Amino acid sequence: MRRLIILFISAGLTFSLTAAWLSHIANPLSTAEVDAQAADVVRAHFAALQRGDFRTAYLQFSTRYRDAMPFDSFHDMVIAHWSLFQQRRIILLPQQQTDDRVVLETDFTDSSGTDVVAEFTLIRSDDRWWIDNVHWDHGLTHHLIRI
Repeated sequence: MRRLIILFISAGLTFSLTAAWLSHIANPLSTAEVDAQAADVVRAHFAALQRGDFRTAYLQFSTRYRDAMPFDSFHDMVIAHWSLFQQRRIILLPQQQTDDRVVLETDFTDSSGTDVVAEFTLIRSDDRWWIDNVHWDHGLTHHLIRI
């Protein structure tokens, strides 16, 4: 009888743990959680730029994006547009989202007063979000760095 009770308790515990584990796998992150995680990467990118830590900012890019844009090119682009990266307030607006891809948009004003929009495409790989593309839209002209 004692073995039967131990077996019953063990089976119940195993079932409960398995059910909890499976429900966690089947329950993807909410849209807000995905957006927040991706936005944190972009915020970390801008925080590094504001500190002048260009290498850390660059390391927020995916491997594909770093292959397409060498560090020296990135560094030159940041220096050329330094005033944009010094803004204290950054508002990120989610535009599109799937479980492994998020597009965020942020608005800036350059030194001439022209509105500039940056569109960040982030991908999730190896349980981490990476900036995989940045597209800058400068006023009415399309300026940039779409790779």
